[in-house]
Amino acid sequence: MKVLENESLKKYTTFRMGGNAKKMYFPENIEELTSLVNNNSNILKYIIGGGSNLIINDKKDFEEVLCLREFNTAIENKGEGHFYIGASVRLQKAIKTVNSAGYGGMEFLFSVPGLIGGALYMNAGTGRKTHKYISDFVVSVDVLKDGKICNISKDECKYDYRKSIFQDDTGCVILGAEFLFPEITAEQAKKGIDDRIALCKKTQDMTYPNFGTVFCVSNTKIMDVVRKFHFGYKNGCTYSPKRKNWMLNRENGTFDQAIKLLNKVKKMHKFFKKECKCEVRIWE
Repeated sequence: MKVLENESLKKYTTFRMGGNAKKMYFPENIEELTSLVNNNSNILKYIIGGGSNLIINDKKDFEEVLCLREFNTAIENKGEGHFYIGASVRLQKAIKTVNSAGYGGMEFLFSVPGLIGGALYMNAGTGRKTHKYISDFVVSVDVLKDGKICNISKDECKYDYRKSIFQDDTGCVILGAEFLFPEITAEQAKKGIDDRIALCKKTQDMTYPNFGTVFCVSNTKIMDVVRKFHFGYKNGCTYSPKRKNWMLNRENGTFDQAIKLLNKVKKMHKFFKKECKCEVRIWE
């Protein structure tokens, strides 16, 4: 197992923000992960995978951080559209591998800079209008819980919009999952990926580091105002002038700036008595 000391967490997040990990663990297989967790229950407090949807305090030293980028990169074609995919596999690799076997369906996730484990945790997908999620293809999920490897059915995962049971169970680690994909042609797969990339170029703001959408539940009119006036700091954290519900880190952004911007929008929703729920996870 690789262990790094005094490691900067900034380079592990798409938002390019974070303090240091006094010790950062990189288990290279499920056995190493199981042993680490069984001998140190506190290791599950700070877990990082692909590093999207994450704001890390840039002034804090974190005692121990667990990185899940290397421990399970397996992809197994089990036949007839059934695939087992490990939690450490990048979404782009998973999609391409499944496509090459003549199956697919989750090409809409090709633009997401994350891992299978994080996507299962967040139930990654499109917006409420199109209703496409990674859970549409899940059969079951393997997890490490209470020192044992368990298999959880899709129904038991309690998937909903940007929601899963794993978000409420801090003692559970996603190991991988079995999926069932429909048959598609190479042309259909390519079109799905190309369409997604084209849509992202048109609608997303990638001019600076970001973590994608900020709130999974918000009021459209309020977010329109936020986008129009792009609240924020000129050379720091700011809401995008191009896309609503999108925060950028303009090189010199700080954790305090990001939190102030989040809280400002939350207060606006509270004032107008509108529902607001943050999608990004925060390490304070």
